[in-house]
Amino acid sequence: MEIIRDLDALARHPYPVTAIGNFDGVHLGHRAILNAAIDRARAAGGTAFALTFDPLPAKLLAPARAPRLILTPDDKLELLRLSGIDGVIVLNFTLELSLLPPRDFVREYLCRKIGVREVVEGQNFRFGHNRAGTPAVMVELGRELGFETDVVGPVKVDGIEVSSTKVREAIAVGDMHRAARLMGRYHFLAGPVVRGRERGRTIGFPTANLASETECLPPDGVYATRVILDDGAYPSITNVGMRPTFAESARSIEAHIFDFTRDIYGQRIKLELIERIRPEQKFATPEALKEQIAVDLSKAREILSAA
Repeated sequence: MEIIRDLDALARHPYPVTAIGNFDGVHLGHRAILNAAIDRARAAGGTAFALTFDPLPAKLLAPARAPRLILTPDDKLELLRLSGIDGVIVLNFTLELSLLPPRDFVREYLCRKIGVREVVEGQNFRFGHNRAGTPAVMVELGRELGFETDVVGPVKVDGIEVSSTKVREAIAVGDMHRAARLMGRYHFLAGPVVRGRERGRTIGFPTANLASETECLPPDGVYATRVILDDGAYPSITNVGMRPTFAESARSIEAHIFDFTRDIYGQRIKLELIERIRPEQKFATPEALKEQIAVDLSKAREILSAA
């Protein structure tokens, strides 16, 4: 997959079809848009692109209200690659870009720099200054400037219209099953394994401490999880929280990988969140915590065997 960050250096491609959006989460709604672009490009012997923005526009324009990202930029690119798209165009979102009227944005970027023949977007996508560019505006600009526009309707799962907002809402309440249904995959956290206080080791449950680069974290609690390494997925149980039994002052993400003895310090891993087992709680003694962990381990194994 080609990654394009400098549109001025973009070579001409046959019949470019461009799916445009933020694509945070690359959920089922996004995948419907990407699949439509791929299908239309294949039918015309063309090239399917996804056009996205970095940073997310809200991060620049309204940082205090900007949502926590479901994916890191690198993880988003990887999931876009797995969608089968031919290339991803990453536009550096700047204040100058945000001030462009919809027509100027389309004419300069989509038409002049990409040479787009078809644009594919979701019904909720907005672009241009003050978000004035609606799907109807894109259709009209396409008629004027010579490209087709395909507006992909909503995807619903269990009666819920799939969106990044709905995914974030599910994660925020620890409903990992609903988040997975909306995304078509389990939510994962990614980042390096770092040294912690090794509290788990002292009670017989050594853990890998994840320094999450993923912003969208679940609520504190104990989760059935899988640790994704280069050579496969490993069942695990993870505590997210403040470790109140030990009166810690900083939130941590600690995964105990079942029957695992390798040293993975410094490695970047992915931690799939399969199901929340229980909220985090304070225990009177480390021994009481150890007894509860044994119960949690049994429950995690049961969940993971059925996942």
